[in-house]
Amino acid sequence: METRQVRILFLAFYVLSLIVWIAEEVFTLTNPAYFDRFRIIIATVESFIAISSFLVVFILYKELKAEAVENVHAKSQIHDLKRTNRILKNPELGFWAEAKAQMEEWKLSEAETEIAILLLRGFSQKQIAAVRKKSLRTIENQTASIYEKSSMRGKLEFISYFLTPLLPEED
Repeated sequence: METRQVRILFLAFYVLSLIVWIAEEVFTLTNPAYFDRFRIIIATVESFIAISSFLVVFILYKELKAEAVENVHAKSQIHDLKRTNRILKNPELGFWAEAKAQMEEWKLSEAETEIAILLLRGFSQKQIAAVRKKSLRTIENQTASIYEKSSMRGKLEFISYFLTPLLPEED
C-alpha cells in the first residue's frame, strides 16, 4: 500500500476512534452506572487514543522535517537554474557577471576576488604569485580562504561550480 493511502487509512481510523470515544463519554455522563462494568475496556480505548495522538504528532513532525529538507533542496535547484538562465542569456558577459556576483555573495576580499578570477582562468598558484608579485605562501593562504568561504574543497570543484551551468544537461 502507498504511504499516502496508509496515512489516510490511519487518519480515518483515528477520527473514528475519537468519535467512539466522544460517544462513550457522552453516554457515560448520561448513564454512569451502566458503563462502570466496562471501565477496563474504556480505559484501554482511551489509552489507545492517547498513544495514537502521540503517533500522529510524531508522523507530522517527521513529514514536516522531510518537507523542510526538500524545500531547501528545491530552493538550491531554483537558485542554480536561475543562475544558469542568466549566464545563458549572454554567455560571455553573463558568466563574468554571475561569477563576480557569486564572489560578492561569498564575501571575498578584493585580493581574493582577483585570485579567484585567475584560478578560473586556469592559473596555478605559482603563476598567480608571479603575476601578483606576492609570495607563494600568501597565495596559498588566500586560496585556502577562497575555498573555505565558498565551501569548495579545491581548485577543480571551484572551477566546476562556475562551468557546470554552461554544460548541456545530462540524460
